[in-house]
Amino acid sequence: MKAAFTLIPAESRRLIAKAVVEMDEIKTAMDKAYVILNGGTTNGYVAQELFGMKNLEPHKFTAGTNTHRLLCITDADKRSPFPIIYYKGEKSDKTLKEALEDFHRETVLIKGANAVDPNGNAAVIAAGFDGGTMGATIGTAVSQGLKYIVPVGLEKLVPSVDTCTAFTGAKTFDYTIGADFGMFCIPNAVVVTEIEALKILAGVEAIHVASGGIGESAGSVVLVVHGEEAGVKKAISIVESIKGEPTLPGFKGTCEKCPYLCTFAGKKVQELPAWLTD
Repeated sequence: MKAAFTLIPAESRRLIAKAVVEMDEIKTAMDKAYVILNGGTTNGYVAQELFGMKNLEPHKFTAGTNTHRLLCITDADKRSPFPIIYYKGEKSDKTLKEALEDFHRETVLIKGANAVDPNGNAAVIAAGFDGGTMGATIGTAVSQGLKYIVPVGLEKLVPSVDTCTAFTGAKTFDYTIGADFGMFCIPNAVVVTEIEALKILAGVEAIHVASGGIGESAGSVVLVVHGEEAGVKKAISIVESIKGEPTLPGFKGTCEKCPYLCTFAGKKVQELPAWLTD
């Protein structure tokens, strides 16, 4: 049996979050170790699905975001706090550093991404001087072998993550519309796109056949799924259940407070273009 459907980014995020909950790595970590959920809009959906945090607003669960037609750093006092850390299924008050120091082989780090390529490599943008969350976790993850679970939608598909990381670096830019930035290639990454999500949830194969659209369909992906009738019907049921997921609102930082190279940083509100302030 074969079926086709279009998912807008919000629907993809919901689908991927539902799949993350069902991963063996997550179930094992929830039972025996730490689950460390870092910031990111897709991770906001994961928080809702995995921890039951239905009131968490995914668009505020991030330090940096692509909004208002540029890369922007959000105001710290307006964000939803992260990381969220659970130990053996219970909310933990430990800091990120403390959780990593209490080492468990089964611990997983859930980290969103800004780019994914056809080979399953993922990369994340880092604008902070210290490398942000990746700077704080990559040493332990690589040296000790922790896995990053990386929920990322196919709207972020790029030809090559290696090329992306090679051509970025904040101090290499002479001009940016938005924050200047670098990129980390995420090591030990278990990438979960819509394709993996449908495999996890319904046992079907999915093919990414088209992308893009206008209005609410901007950033959408078109998928074809195929497999046994029972699996495809289950996939259809899952997709129908998430259809109509609300789009995320923009969530930008305050330009006057921004320390980044961004063309608009520090300008007076009356000098900013309408597309940035609307």
